Amino acid sequence: MSSHWRIMETIGTIKEIWRYPVSSLGGELCREAIVGSSGVHGDRQYALFDPVSGAVAAPEKEPRWRPALFLSSAIDADGPKIGFPDGSWLYLTDPGLRKMLGGHFGFDVAVGRYGGTDGRTASLPQVSNRYSLAPIHLVTTASLQELETIVPTSQIDRRRFRPNILVEVQSETGFAEMRWIGKTVHLDGLVTKITEPAKRCGMTLVAQPGLDEQAEILRSIVRHASRSLGVYCEVKEPARVRVGASVSRSALTKPA
Repeated sequence: MSSHWRIMETIGTIKEIWRYPVSSLGGELCREAIVGSSGVHGDRQYALFDPVSGAVAAPEKEPRWRPALFLSSAIDADGPKIGFPDGSWLYLTDPGLRKMLGGHFGFDVAVGRYGGTDGRTASLPQVSNRYSLAPIHLVTTASLQELETIVPTSQIDRRRFRPNILVEVQSETGFAEMRWIGKTVHLDGLVTKITEPAKRCGMTLVAQPGLDEQAEILRSIVRHASRSLGVYCEVKEPARVRVGASVSRSALTKPA
């Protein structure tokens, strides 16, 4: 019989919660969010696509889709919407949205939905989800600080990495969350299992609002962190999460 027993060890707090209603677009900061088995409620439910070819936007691969990073997406009481650089916002079902998107990209662009969604957007065409995303993408402040140390000349901003949850760690350093893979982590009342590292792509280095193109960021992640920053999580017990709540994990302790 083992002489060890498990206790919950506090490792940090939830610093930020992000939701990205439309894939590839900027997201919105949330003070709190409902997290179910498929992730943050309303996260990555829609996508831009080329109505001629049917291809979903891929800014990390095709430069013509890079303007997507200068758009925002959010959800309010009237539904999901897209924000433009001039400050205007249009709901996904607005008849003028396609023209606005075409003017922004320079070619015809439409919005589709990945699958089941609320009745307000049921008229949108369904598109194929080219991502095999885990429900939650988590990044720690320790990883951002480590990368800033490695690449002091670059702008290390969490927006480049599109986390759902940014955890401010208390004492861990380096690429902290990589040491959590395979472990159970509690985020407020949400219970998750850290499953795998998040491999980074060209989205990490491209320009977006307030951030210049920084190729050295991705090069450094490849050299120093096996191309990974942040981790993916499975949801074991859904819950509502809030900014400022504690983050903990189980730890083995030997009784005195």
